[in-house]
Amino acid sequence: MIKKLSIKNFRGIEEVKDLEVDQFNIFIGDNGTSKTSMLEAIHFCFSPSFLSGRIKHTDFPNGNDNPIEIIVELKESIKVGIPDGYAEQEITCNKVLLQIKKRERKTPGKVFSDLVTLNHILIPDFPKNNEGWSIKRKNNSDFNFTERSLGINQIRTEELPRSFFFNKERDRQTQKGFNSSFSTIIDDLNWRFSRSVRKESEETGKPAEILGKIPLLTNEIAEKVGINKYEVFKEFNNRTKKFGLDEINLTILDSIAPYESAFLSSKKDVLDLPIKYLGSGIEMIVSLLFLETLATMSKEKLIILIDEPELHLHPRLQEQLADYLWQISSRKDGHQIFVTTHSPVFFKNCVGRSGVKTFVTNREEKTNKILINKMTFANRLFPWSPSWGEINYFAYKYPTIEFHDELYGYIQEKTKKHSEREIDEYFNQCGIKREKQWTREIKGTPQPTISVTLPVFVRNKIHHPENQTMKDILFTQEELKQSIEVLIDIVKNAKDFIND
Repeated sequence: MIKKLSIKNFRGIEEVKDLEVDQFNIFIGDNGTSKTSMLEAIHFCFSPSFLSGRIKHTDFPNGNDNPIEIIVELKESIKVGIPDGYAEQEITCNKVLLQIKKRERKTPGKVFSDLVTLNHILIPDFPKNNEGWSIKRKNNSDFNFTERSLGINQIRTEELPRSFFFNKERDRQTQKGFNSSFSTIIDDLNWRFSRSVRKESEETGKPAEILGKIPLLTNEIAEKVGINKYEVFKEFNNRTKKFGLDEINLTILDSIAPYESAFLSSKKDVLDLPIKYLGSGIEMIVSLLFLETLATMSKEKLIILIDEPELHLHPRLQEQLADYLWQISSRKDGHQIFVTTHSPVFFKNCVGRSGVKTFVTNREEKTNKILINKMTFANRLFPWSPSWGEINYFAYKYPTIEFHDELYGYIQEKTKKHSEREIDEYFNQCGIKREKQWTREIKGTPQPTISVTLPVFVRNKIHHPENQTMKDILFTQEELKQSIEVLIDIVKNAKDFIND
């Protein structure tokens, strides 16, 4: 599993150095702050196949030529076998390095070349000498090797974790295709069927009984649609006869590989409904459960990367999924989870649990650089922190009237100043000027206009929509943010407020 992560010159990320992660990692922040790029960088680092063809020129920041570099440091060293002539030597490695450079010239002898060249290696956990690394063979001779021998496609290891990236198209792991878990299952089931049929034929000396049932079922289905009368096939076979070919029929069940067209489905009345029609949120959950079941049965550790797991899930399912992901990450030999999310529901159900780290991604205003920092509530505002208001404000810079109410009410409770006059006086003593005008109404009759602090004005507008005198005098989103900021300062500076 991953201990630290370093990324350089990948999409919007100029540099992230030695980011320490945990078993369950959550990235939250505004759009366009490279949350998804973090997940894809990890996935690229653990992807051994066809990686050069998946890199685009847009993966280099601003189209420049600076090489991409991704380094993953593992929590524990893994055993790796590297070629030594006709033999193999075992070493231990604790890092994966992926360097991607734009190709300077085309590959000799090829019309088309990949955009990039790769240096994708495992790094030993012992010191390097001037020429590479060296270990002793069993016969006490020196075995010297360089980076050339450490390519991720050349080494042998059973211990490097596999990564699975669930992007916004959730269905790949439940569809047939290259390197798909579902394809592995289908191939295994077809092999089991073939072996069983072959074994029965060898034992009885005649074709397996099931092979005689397949044409009967096919014919019964064909009769329902009148396939023998279907003009296309009648005309087609008239033409095949002229070439002396046997009759060609439409086969709906492969007797050699009966699972070839299989799909995961859910029974709805009498129909088998493919999971892709159950909604993309459900499809992602089914894909995840399917993948995790395979990994558990094979005692394999996974790095599971999910981009916005809350997509198309209602709040209750978001809570269930968040809880499930935490459970499979917190086991003794649990999987490692990385997710991006915009959902306070998903985040709220994870934060504060053991083994969970949250990172906030944002852009530095002056330099426009992507910053990724661990989110901490060590200096939390409330005893019940983090609240939804805090999450929305600190993670997404989104001020809400709910957060304003939460801060305002908490200050009133701690100061015991419950009347408008008392709390306004307290705010004024804290240095907040009375720069807003408020006209109170009593039974619909306007009273003399008074000057109040911004927090009192905002609070009154929220809680007194019935006030017709003030209905056209509104506060702006910027004023809401400004009021929240001064209330946060009050809570932070009043130390006796916190955690009591």
